[in-house]
Amino acid sequence: MRFSKKEEYLKNQDKKLQKIIDNNGHIIFKPNIENQFDSLVGIIISQFISTKAANSIYKKIKENFKTNILSDIHFQKMTVNEIKKLGLSTNKAKTIKELSELFLNNSFKDLSKLNNENLNDQLLSVFGIGPWSVNMFEIFCLGKLDIFSSKDAGLRLAMNNCGMIKPDSDWEKYDKYAERWSPYRSVASLHLWKTVD
Repeated sequence: MRFSKKEEYLKNQDKKLQKIIDNNGHIIFKPNIENQFDSLVGIIISQFISTKAANSIYKKIKENFKTNILSDIHFQKMTVNEIKKLGLSTNKAKTIKELSELFLNNSFKDLSKLNNENLNDQLLSVFGIGPWSVNMFEIFCLGKLDIFSSKDAGLRLAMNNCGMIKPDSDWEKYDKYAERWSPYRSVASLHLWKTVD
């Protein structure tokens, strides 16, 4: 089986991760830098709920607008309450409304052009978007290769399951352990998620 150079590097760095990668086989990393607003809405929906539930809500919202790709304009004239009726909590509806306003007012269409600090400033200024959401955006949309989020319950569970970290350890321990995977922590994360999907 052919692995990418990044996967081979990770296998050499960590015997426990090597087992996981061998078991998973090669994972194709396909970030989608287009449709950044749509990606962010997907990430917001998926906060604190299962992937299956999130996908179902995401699909229904797209069907509601008869579109494959959500844009800031879809939410422009909607109130938080109207967005909530699409199957979201009040907080998530408020986040999506604020996010659409940020995109409409700033007229930026490509967040990948911002440096790390500006990206964080812009996204973290939106109610309900925290470091985890920014990290997911950096991995799945911007395709950054060295992102790891100890705030992700799935990653912590995967690391517990394969004996990297004892359950209920401090988040810092997960971050510290993940340092050995640098500069490909995003790729390591993909493999870890696959074990708990």
